Amino acid sequence: MLTRIYRYKIREGSEKRYLQLQEDVLVLYRSHAEVEVLLLRDAKDSTQRTEVVRFSGADASSNIQRIDSDPAIQKLFTVFKGEILDPQNSEITEETCVSEALSSAGKLHHVEIYCSDLKKTEEFWAWFLSVLGYKQYQKWPDGVSFKLSDTYLVFVQAEGRHLATPFHRCRPGLNHLAFHATSRQQVDEISSQLRERGAVILYEDRHPHAAGPEFYAVFFEDPERLKVELASQ
Repeated sequence: MLTRIYRYKIREGSEKRYLQLQEDVLVLYRSHAEVEVLLLRDAKDSTQRTEVVRFSGADASSNIQRIDSDPAIQKLFTVFKGEILDPQNSEITEETCVSEALSSAGKLHHVEIYCSDLKKTEEFWAWFLSVLGYKQYQKWPDGVSFKLSDTYLVFVQAEGRHLATPFHRCRPGLNHLAFHATSRQQVDEISSQLRERGAVILYEDRHPHAAGPEFYAVFFEDPERLKVELASQ
């Protein structure tokens, strides 16, 4: 795995456009490689940003070369420099490093969930996870998995003898899965798509601040009534 760290300063009032461009860039990145992006803002100066881009896969170096030479990405960077960077502080510092072999130690490897109707579960999660950048990883008659970077989710058809007792998130055990959104705009877009699909949106009366005024999220149910959260601060 290779990690690139960018540090730069954005102009005042460019937050909405900044997040839109970041989403467009991330889509293009993921067309070339397995990529995880973390956007951080300085606690004392919200215009000072740190962008951590992790490239995984068998040949991260080649993937980076393809990304750097992609005309569409180069065009977006030109727009980024012209519209987003603070004109008084337009420098972008860049650092590339090789992640340590033990960097995955302690991180979540995978989650396996049994379901009563694999077909419904697969259709729902394939849609939602693909929006977040996951790709189908494994497929067999009784199960399917989706992977992003080093973590993957597995869904398996439960045996008939175990179907009499349905899942309930308030019983001891798993309550919900929570995912990072790229932006508040993505939370809004997913919320609309969930409604179009007839999915159950939880806490509608407090949406999108059900987790508190400082959080922006959508809570919803999968076909098994497992609670799922997509959140952006």
